[in-house]
Amino acid sequence: MVSIRSWMQADIDYVMESVKREGWGYTRRDIERCWQYEPNGCFIAEDQNKSIGHVFSICYGKMGWIGLLIVNPEKRERGVGAILMHTAISYLQRAGVETIRLEAVEKAVALYKHLGFREEFDTLRLSKQLKGKEEPEHRVGEKIFPMKEEDIENIAKFDSKYFGANRLRVLWSLYKDQPQHCFVARENQRILGYLMSRKIPNAHLIGPWVCGKPDKAEELLNAYINSMEEGKIELRLGMPVPNINGARLIEKLGFQVTRKRLRMIRGENKHQGDIAGIYGIGGSEKG
Repeated sequence: MVSIRSWMQADIDYVMESVKREGWGYTRRDIERCWQYEPNGCFIAEDQNKSIGHVFSICYGKMGWIGLLIVNPEKRERGVGAILMHTAISYLQRAGVETIRLEAVEKAVALYKHLGFREEFDTLRLSKQLKGKEEPEHRVGEKIFPMKEEDIENIAKFDSKYFGANRLRVLWSLYKDQPQHCFVARENQRILGYLMSRKIPNAHLIGPWVCGKPDKAEELLNAYINSMEEGKIELRLGMPVPNINGARLIEKLGFQVTRKRLRMIRGENKHQGDIAGIYGIGGSEKG
């Protein structure tokens, strides 16, 4: 008999074991942030008081997001994933969400379609090996600045046009964790774009990276690259396929596609934002 309960802080160890087993590349701090973003939207499935699966959901006003759905291998094909998803969907609907999105791995697409999700577009996972200080300095425009605390609220307002909802608490938490990896493009106090990234073992994860102009998007990335002190390092990011300018930029810069995800939507087709300005997603689990 499967039962569902909310996460507790002690469950973070179990969730970390799950994502590590799947090879998803999350750090413990990533999982802690998810729990802190929306503690009431995190759910654990149990069988005889043993954890057998989990899911995360987050509410951005009228838009919600679901991620981190994993069921223990020995408990799959028994409907546990569907139960967890129904719980997360119901939570978001009770919070007033009209539109729910997620990023699906191929093997989960059938489940999500059964639950009422439909295809929206593909997103790519990309990587590039940097040679560090062996590479020539990248050009950086004079309107690119290290991000500061006082920028965050204006950045969240700017970001909502592209993301489709205000995600201030997510941006604020990412900034607080690693402010040295965050940059903003600004002209006369007007936000033109921004880039956030975080360092993990052996790589840097870029995103969210949002900009209205391709040239400024490139300058933001160059500012970030120029700030690095390491030698050889891998850059990783996720980019929506509909961003044509983004596709041209990452090809020009030598990024390679490593895998693909499918963006899916449930409910009203609203709160789309402007995908053409999304150069790097914040993460599969939260958009």
